[in-house]
Amino acid sequence: FHPTQALTFKAGAGRGFKAPTLKQLSPEYESRAAMGGRGIIRGNPDLRPETNQSYELGVEYQQRRWSAGATLFHNDVRNLIETVRQPTCYEPRRVCLEYENVARARLKGVELTAGASLLPDWRVDANYTYLDARDRATGERLPDRSRHRANATLTWAALQQLSTRLRVEYIGSQYRSATESERPGYTLLHWYVDYDVNSNLSLH
Repeated sequence: FHPTQALTFKAGAGRGFKAPTLKQLSPEYESRAAMGGRGIIRGNPDLRPETNQSYELGVEYQQRRWSAGATLFHNDVRNLIETVRQPTCYEPRRVCLEYENVARARLKGVELTAGASLLPDWRVDANYTYLDARDRATGERLPDRSRHRANATLTWAALQQLSTRLRVEYIGSQYRSATESERPGYTLLHWYVDYDVNSNLSLH
């Protein structure tokens, strides 16, 4: 709904279905890349597909040189596929994980966005998300999901064919379990260069 040319209200509802991947279903599949190489993940042939009911409500305001928006979201998920730490592991000094279904989960939160053109060749964009993800059967937070995530991107169009972007991304601390301390938050720095060689070829 557009009450004015600059202001937009959005509302949505939907149902979703997500089948497990072949890796998640295969008992022969094994990954040793989890937890910085300390974790071993195995497939589970008993996984059920995820289904979800989602709702969102948002507002966006856009001017010629800047824009801002906010979106509230709420997802009810059945059989959410998660990696779950196993009580024992067959290899010493390793952590064994397995894909399992969370019978009923709820993910809700808010996303805030903003962007502005600082100069003709410079632009900044920012995004922040607050997420509350819980197992509805136990009331506990879902593990390995950050409550707070944010990023900011500064873009410079140096030439008509060449642009570069610097992005700072923050991932907040992650809940693990009632008996373990939270995994600390961290910050990632990304640098991109994009070059249009011609109308058919771009390098990134």
